[in-house]
Amino acid sequence: MKIKIIIAMVGVATALLSSSCSSLDLDSQSSLSPDLVGGPEGEKLLTGIYDAFQNGNINSGYFYLSYVTEDLSADNLKYRATFFQHGEINDNAILTNNVLVSRYFNAPYVGIQRANDLIEIVNSSQDIDETIKTKLLGSSYFLRAFGYYKLVTLFGPVPIVNNRDIVNVPRNSVDEVYDKIIEDLLLSIQNPVPFSKSEFVSVEAAKALLARVYLIKKDYPNAKKYAEEVINSGNFLIESNYEAMFTAPFESKEHILKFVNTSTEGDNALDYFLQHPNMPGSGRAELPVDESLVGAYEVGDTRKAASIQEIPAPTTNSGWYCKKYQDAEGNGAHPYYILRLSEMYLIAAEAHFLSNGSNSTDTYVIGKFNDVRTKRGLAGLASVTLQDIIKERRVEFAFENLRWMDMRRTPSSSNPSKSMATVFLEEKGRSVNDELYPIPTSAIDTNPLLTPNNPGYN
Repeated sequence: MKIKIIIAMVGVATALLSSSCSSLDLDSQSSLSPDLVGGPEGEKLLTGIYDAFQNGNINSGYFYLSYVTEDLSADNLKYRATFFQHGEINDNAILTNNVLVSRYFNAPYVGIQRANDLIEIVNSSQDIDETIKTKLLGSSYFLRAFGYYKLVTLFGPVPIVNNRDIVNVPRNSVDEVYDKIIEDLLLSIQNPVPFSKSEFVSVEAAKALLARVYLIKKDYPNAKKYAEEVINSGNFLIESNYEAMFTAPFESKEHILKFVNTSTEGDNALDYFLQHPNMPGSGRAELPVDESLVGAYEVGDTRKAASIQEIPAPTTNSGWYCKKYQDAEGNGAHPYYILRLSEMYLIAAEAHFLSNGSNSTDTYVIGKFNDVRTKRGLAGLASVTLQDIIKERRVEFAFENLRWMDMRRTPSSSNPSKSMATVFLEEKGRSVNDELYPIPTSAIDTNPLLTPNNPGYN
């Protein structure tokens, strides 16, 4: 008997996700049998999951801005104009009706649900070729994990959704969400997708994200283990020309995973918000670079010229602007950078440092740290502290959506009893509660089980 699985090609779960409209609708659905998924239809469904993490979702416009929101919450970007919602994020004073934050909450669940659908179909079939099955499962498990990663790092406790049952779903704890992410990444590794190109999920991408998650969870032995496995895979190299990674055609042996946007997709406009009008591809100067980041680059660091550009006075809205997301044609045809090899070196260095007595002269730590630093035009250091590693991560991954979590998980050098993020917030008159974003009012209106909201937002 043929099993039928109902697939909502671009739908959302009404019990969880909300739109700007007063009512919610599931998009038209189609019926797809498992025996068709072993062919082109399976690839189309997988493409649909990738699409969800770009901007291919109903009521998820501006989701692409989530790929730099950590930099805006932190000290890498600042707000000039004109979306006041960006101002709230920059001020760490987000209101629960912030429409951008609502998109950041809703959109990952579209990718999660599409991954749920494909996983259920593939696991229901007895006839799919094993190679195709491995690719579909390995990719889907990774992308589902990535969706939960984007959610938990911004919102903390969020619901884990396993199917399309139309029921209200309560929030799971942060530990439960991270456990789900780890479970899915291990399943992705057990269904290993060989590395082909950096725009596609691979087993190394699963290990790389797992290393990052274990670092956040303070499981340093596993963080180091998986980072080293990626380093030793032989598929990647630290790029000697840093700028080459962020200019067309955006190809480099350092990229582990990036989400590619083409000029015909038309929904990606990070450069529009991050760039000045005088820069190639134009822009509207909404989110300039924070001066403290400009000062963080050392003399001779090739990352500075590759990452930021100064628009001198008396030009209107003069200052420094991000150039990592630049399409000279103005079509937004640039990637989102998800995972790079240099992060694995710095994860390995930090994990070893924190699990071996924080020895600043440890040769392993110094070696891995300097393997990155010396590729960026700088001399190696003879000793390395945790703050050195975090500073290196700041300039290495500026505008790649890692800075806020780095500040949240790292003790402040001025007050080690508090995180860098908490000290940063208190200096602005805010509190530790503002480290997390609020669960949007629109989502709570649809699903009251999302309450209570994060502390400080009730």
